[in-house]
Amino acid sequence: MESLSLKLIEPYWFKFVDYYGEEFLLTYGTFIAHQVFYFGCFIPFLIADFIPFFRKYKIQQTKENDWKSQTYCAIKVILTQVFIQLPMMYIFDPAIKAIGLSARAPLPSIPYLLFTLVCCFIIEDFYFYWAHRALHHGIWYKYIHKVHHDFASPFGITAEYAHPLETIILGTGTVIGPFIFSRDLFTLWVWLGVRLYQTVECHSGYDFPWSLTNLIPFWGGAPFHDYHHEVFIGNYASTFTYLDKIFGTSGKSYYLRKEKKSINKSE
Repeated sequence: MESLSLKLIEPYWFKFVDYYGEEFLLTYGTFIAHQVFYFGCFIPFLIADFIPFFRKYKIQQTKENDWKSQTYCAIKVILTQVFIQLPMMYIFDPAIKAIGLSARAPLPSIPYLLFTLVCCFIIEDFYFYWAHRALHHGIWYKYIHKVHHDFASPFGITAEYAHPLETIILGTGTVIGPFIFSRDLFTLWVWLGVRLYQTVECHSGYDFPWSLTNLIPFWGGAPFHDYHHEVFIGNYASTFTYLDKIFGTSGKSYYLRKEKKSINKSE
């Protein structure tokens, strides 16, 4: 059905590709898209940090996200993105082309795009759970993952504040899904945007009434991951809550807090 396709925007996408060139978009365009999505998702949460009205939605009420912390984190994140992520994209460019990723591939139908996004979330979440859990052991934590835990009260931009090796290890899980289910750059960018919003939101430190964690029962979101940063253990999954429940790594007091909050809301 025409209404379930992306044929309407396909000509504009191809004009965009022709204008900038497929060669440029596959590597450098993807990096630019990453920056736009990442900082674009972060800015609303940054603004909320300085508007008193939103204070009541802060998860860790006693913690302040000042300009000094935000600036320090932003500088380290940008350095990692420029000197680790961009070179990684450049190095893997031949492999990406070899598997057939194309900016000029026909755009998927909306149902298939949604199916791909769901599968990407499931795959990334499963990979992230086990890789993240492993990073909390021994030298992996002491010399690598501990960097990410510099902020016990996270804010959006801390999502990619990490040791370079962690960036590589956990970043691998993000690209597995798209390369299994698609070969078009458009789908990769859509997934990149959705995934970056998810990780920025879960590091945001805010539990808004409209947050997905309050709409989807098994969605972790900011409360789930914020607890992990606060206590440094448990709640290892990136997106969903079921893996931690199945494997017994859910934070012991996380659900008690959640239940207490629900009771307070209902009173």
